[in-house]
Amino acid sequence: MRRAIASSIGGLLVLTGMGRPLGAQHHAALDVGVSVVRFLDESTTVAGPSLGLTSSADGRRLFGRVNLGGVGTIGAASGSATVVGGARAPVGGRWILEGSGELFGVAGTSVHSAVAATGAGRAIRLLGDGGIWARAAASMAHREAGAMPAQALEAGTWWSWSRVRVSALVLDQHAQGQLFTGPRRDLLVGTVPVHYQEGTVDARIESDAFSLDLAAGVRRDPDAASVYEPTVELTAAFWQSASRAWTISVSRQPPDWVRGADAAAWVSTGMRFYEPRPAMARAARIRPVVVVDSGDGPRRVRVLAPGAHTVELMADFTDWTPVTLTPGRDAFEGTIPLSPGTHRLVVRLDGGAWRPAANTPAVDDDLGGRVGLLVVP
Repeated sequence: MRRAIASSIGGLLVLTGMGRPLGAQHHAALDVGVSVVRFLDESTTVAGPSLGLTSSADGRRLFGRVNLGGVGTIGAASGSATVVGGARAPVGGRWILEGSGELFGVAGTSVHSAVAATGAGRAIRLLGDGGIWARAAASMAHREAGAMPAQALEAGTWWSWSRVRVSALVLDQHAQGQLFTGPRRDLLVGTVPVHYQEGTVDARIESDAFSLDLAAGVRRDPDAASVYEPTVELTAAFWQSASRAWTISVSRQPPDWVRGADAAAWVSTGMRFYEPRPAMARAARIRPVVVVDSGDGPRRVRVLAPGAHTVELMADFTDWTPVTLTPGRDAFEGTIPLSPGTHRLVVRLDGGAWRPAANTPAVDDDLGGRVGLLVVP
């Protein structure tokens, strides 16, 4: 029993760590809360404090992610770590080739430690605001039975709008499962080959201060007790400030044969720190462009920022006083006294960070920040 509980807690950490995709170029989040876990095979429930830390970077060529997590109960505690890194390269106009590697480890007071390494390659085809992909992966895990290989083929698609992102995938997985016996399921009997297919649909819906992540699917395993097993995960976040949100998560997951986690269902609630509000994250993805009309005297300054709700401008010609621009038909604009020459300016969208416009060369200012250079004829 203790082994099953600790193994399932480790499985909760695996799924929590692996469920978070790469998002903005630089991203960090700290989750602090309480989790209640139901172990489906053992019909046992435990509860305790939980902690998770995610840090990721996604550049043009390189990307990476680190996940650390832990769950504690009376007399037991488990933790996991995941490190992912990879590189991508454009091929032709709309194709991207991607290679990645993952290292995962779990340990606890009453669970045997386990490690797994995965290498994967993916081909991506960009189509408008979405695309399709095909992926192949090979894994090697070390658990009680020794080295256990696994292989997977995956295909999927995604599409993005301003406030909604939807993706779908199908997976064909070959792995090895371990069999245990005894009153505490701690006596290893042997291994058995596992082969299943899985289909999942994911959606993320955002407002300015709320996000909902939903994943639902089904696994088909002809050799399992239930041929068809559902997979469900839902996380809602309610932002209380620019970088702090209340969260609640509900999930039901079948066994993870690649990493050795038992089937589990759980509810978690707590506080998330450091992740920006969705409105600020969307604003950070917009590339504002500054346009100055020609003429003498006061000039009309326009900022093209599709999707933004508010735009402010601050520059040497405003004495570094923020000026809120008026929304127009296709841009935000204002009439400002502006002399010919080179000026320094920054813009702010939807209350986010001040930054140079996308069409102005960025240079360091006297205070260690970055400003854009605007040349006015």
